[in-house]
Amino acid sequence: MISRRFRKLSAALVFASLIADAPFAQADDWRTIVAPIYSKPEGQSYGRWAADWWQWALAIPKAENPLADTTGKQCLQRQVGEVWFLVGTSPFFNTSGKTVRACSIPAGKALFFPLINNASLAFLNDPPDQRTEQYVRSNAKCTQPAQITVSVDGRKILQPEQYFTGRWGSESPIFNVQLAPGNFVSDDQAVLPELLLSPGAEQGYYLFLYPLSPGKHTIKWVATGCTQGGSQDITYNLTVTKDNFAQAANGK
Repeated sequence: MISRRFRKLSAALVFASLIADAPFAQADDWRTIVAPIYSKPEGQSYGRWAADWWQWALAIPKAENPLADTTGKQCLQRQVGEVWFLVGTSPFFNTSGKTVRACSIPAGKALFFPLINNASLAFLNDPPDQRTEQYVRSNAKCTQPAQITVSVDGRKILQPEQYFTGRWGSESPIFNVQLAPGNFVSDDQAVLPELLLSPGAEQGYYLFLYPLSPGKHTIKWVATGCTQGGSQDITYNLTVTKDNFAQAANGK
């Protein structure tokens, strides 16, 4: 039997376009690498990217899920296209507290990631009144004020709370999530099969970064709020390669 405590999920888990071969260090300020909240980077709104992030993050089996990874060895899991995802930590994956990850990514990839977020996803056998858009949106709401600091290569991003996927920001659409076998609701006693969760809603604070220049980069964020007791303290030490090859920094 699936516990109802999994219905509401918390995790935490990326102004103008940056010229692809221009080194980030030469940018005059952070606004040259962060997509504005009301823009559609790579053709999608922040809200749409947030829904995609949840579908990606929860579709990966728990054993190899980046949310359960504390080193960065899983950072390449199911990364496709021109936008790659980063993650925070989540108690559902037994990760919390300060986390430092290291991995490499190919040049030319934009990054999208949650600073702190929340979601509500319904099981198909939930009561009908709990499988409505109104219900899941209400459950997914950030109920606590957020306090966030985020920096890229030591450069502080100003007012990160503006990158919000609530109604006054870039609201995400209702979405479904297809869980893989061995998913996040599995435990030592039962490995649940492939499972559809629908409908789903989310709310949170995210960043979309245009591609960073080849070389070493550090992305760091500390966030509290959104949900009661919610917190994130995440550092990514990234190596942006000059070709299409990427690997987890400690991968073999």
